[in-house]
Amino acid sequence: MEYLLTMSGTLMKDLMHLFLLPGLILGTLYLYLTATFDFWLKLNVPFKKPTILFGNFRDLLLFRKSQAEGVKEMYNWFPDSRFFGVFRVRSPILILRDPELIKAINVKDFSCFTNRGIPVNSQDPLSAHLFNLEGKKWKGLRSKLTPLFSSCKIKRMFYLLVECHEKFEKLIDASRGVVEVRGLAAKFSIDVIGSCAFGIQMNALTNEESEFHKAAIKLSRPSYKSTLWRMLRTSMPRFYKLLGVQVINPEVTVFFKEVVSQMIKQREEEGGKRHDFMDLLVELKNKGFLEGDYGNGGEIGGEKVERAEDIVLDENIIAAQAFVFFVAGHETSSTTIAFCLYELALNPEIQTKVREEILDAIVGTDGKLTYEAVQDIKYLDKVLLETLRKYPLAPLLSRRCEYPYKIPETDVELPAGMRVVIPVYAIHHDPQYYPSPDTFDPERFNDENKAKRHTHTFLSFGEGPRGCLGMKFALLQTKIGVISFLLHHKIEINDKTAVPIKFSRRNLVTTSETGFWLTLSSLE
Repeated sequence: MEYLLTMSGTLMKDLMHLFLLPGLILGTLYLYLTATFDFWLKLNVPFKKPTILFGNFRDLLLFRKSQAEGVKEMYNWFPDSRFFGVFRVRSPILILRDPELIKAINVKDFSCFTNRGIPVNSQDPLSAHLFNLEGKKWKGLRSKLTPLFSSCKIKRMFYLLVECHEKFEKLIDASRGVVEVRGLAAKFSIDVIGSCAFGIQMNALTNEESEFHKAAIKLSRPSYKSTLWRMLRTSMPRFYKLLGVQVINPEVTVFFKEVVSQMIKQREEEGGKRHDFMDLLVELKNKGFLEGDYGNGGEIGGEKVERAEDIVLDENIIAAQAFVFFVAGHETSSTTIAFCLYELALNPEIQTKVREEILDAIVGTDGKLTYEAVQDIKYLDKVLLETLRKYPLAPLLSRRCEYPYKIPETDVELPAGMRVVIPVYAIHHDPQYYPSPDTFDPERFNDENKAKRHTHTFLSFGEGPRGCLGMKFALLQTKIGVISFLLHHKIEINDKTAVPIKFSRRNLVTTSETGFWLTLSSLE
């Protein structure tokens, strides 16, 4: 009997251990995941009750909604507030609604919000580019790279854009009928970036087996895993670095590093001759500055920047910058061209007006594109800005608070490390700033209407010192791409055209889930 009681007691203890240990683990995990959920309550900031594991981002983390749609829904939770709080998993994030507060963070108080807070892994060397870099590294590199995108430098590259345009026109002419125009535009943008950034004739317009074309496809179709990590890395940076996550496809990383290494060696042996970005990057690498430009320092955001030659450009840094040139110049340009053509197909009267302006601009140049003629096509500028208003490629921007920051005109003080989000897509679709926001109206960007709006209600290129460095080049490239389509062809919708458009849920860049299917037909 005593033996049975002993055995029974041992069994009970074992059972208790069996159930207590998992319970203890689950309880600890629950406390960890919910420990921050009273953060906004303590600061008296409006917020919506989060859920365990997801915070307020369930639909985004489960890929039920696109980033643009998900954050726009949050934006509308508190229509009378200048800002409000959310949680991504367990991390508190402040979302801004007030353009004046956005301006303060982008410009006036930029020193506190210099960085995006995107961690960079040594295992992911191509991610160490200007968009992600922080502090002195960012300031020094920005100072060095700014002259690359001067109007003078871009004008000297214009002949390369024209070469790509002439080849692209032939491809468009051979592609009449129902066409997925984003894929077609991507071939043009790959050739442009290849020619202007790498000095390589990509032949993406005619050769779909080119390595750059394959790399572009891999980058434009991110896996769910890499997309999830891109969303989580800012809220779990230590875990991200500990695991050594590589969000950029390893094959793409090897390819870009090899190409850049070969191009640097070739340019150093032969000397710069093309006036493209690679010529300029090699000049920066070897001299520390560009002749005739301010590469030896200056000010960014009101702060003195160290002399540029103190920031060493090695092959890895050049490869990272060349990579971001490729990604930003290729994907954003081709997607903007596609969105623009989509809207022109839905609005044929606007399409006709744009085409007439293009033809008028080149009538005195024997039908050839010149830099001056393209600059004179002003209505197309409005069309592109309205496209970027309605479909901003980056649906949100983020900044990290570097030291305690008291929000102007409030008693709310944000702690160092707090992430602040600017909901670009939501602001662009706020009827307070853009009446009937779903209507495509290029006249929103005439001088009179622009003067009426707050400057920080159009944010497709960001604002302030961390605004898009390559904006002029991106707009020029996109403009020429649209001109190539419209010069001799009419764009129309068809049975495959998605109306309304459905956004991709796994791509962090605003794009279509099903493609941009339009009909191309000759004007003649």
